[in-house]
Amino acid sequence: MRKIFFVFISLFLSSHIQILSQDLFRLNVDTISSTDLLFQEEEDTLMIDKKKKKKRNVYFGIKTKKGFIRSSSGRNLIYENFHYIKEPEIKNEYAQEIYFYDKKKKKIIRSKKIIDDAVMMHGPYKKRLGEQIIEEGMFYYGLKQNRWVRLNRSDILQDKEMFSLGWYYESIRSFWDRDKKNLRDIIPIKFGEKNGVYYAFYENGTVAAKGEYEFDKPVGIWTEYYNSGKKKREIKYEESAFNFSESFISKEWNINGKLIYDRNLFLKE
Repeated sequence: MRKIFFVFISLFLSSHIQILSQDLFRLNVDTISSTDLLFQEEEDTLMIDKKKKKKRNVYFGIKTKKGFIRSSSGRNLIYENFHYIKEPEIKNEYAQEIYFYDKKKKKIIRSKKIIDDAVMMHGPYKKRLGEQIIEEGMFYYGLKQNRWVRLNRSDILQDKEMFSLGWYYESIRSFWDRDKKNLRDIIPIKFGEKNGVYYAFYENGTVAAKGEYEFDKPVGIWTEYYNSGKKKREIKYEESAFNFSESFISKEWNINGKLIYDRNLFLKE
């Protein structure tokens, strides 16, 4: 009798352990699948409180309309899904890249000011190569906002950036005044290093200088401007931060816009 009881207990425990292991395995699979978890969370939220249902096409409290672009790159089709607003506003007067959708040209363009024949980007943006998302982010009144990511066609992350009103989130700003209204310059900081386009401004808001940083070092052509907006000087740096050589003035103009120095012409003489 004891043997029969022992065998029964053994079979019960082994089957119970097998069921537990199957449940644990199933739990791990569900946990890995972020898509299913997000779907379930959204479904449960709607079931608990239908009053909190998110308004369609409303972002940052603003009603938007959907836009769509289809283009080709070789044999591949590229799709862009976005949202826009018809009544644009400038939320960052120092922003150098405000994004619009040009309905006539059927493409997304950048500008420093409002364009009459284009609508301002506002809300989520997705760019797909076939079915694969290769770029995704959020616009706020034409400015890049919050997280932006780029992926390759194998769904591998290539770059991740955080923005605030068009600037990198970690960027360092200095001002001409104590009230912090007149921007003096902005140093682009990405992951703790200088990366991106640097801008300096005159007190009236016009650009005084701009250039690009790469891994804490200036690269490419840096340009200085007169208060009128005309070019003053171009300084040439290496194209890559990993090359080491001295910078030099490549061109220079007088206040009237006349070219007074060109290094290439000077070296030929």
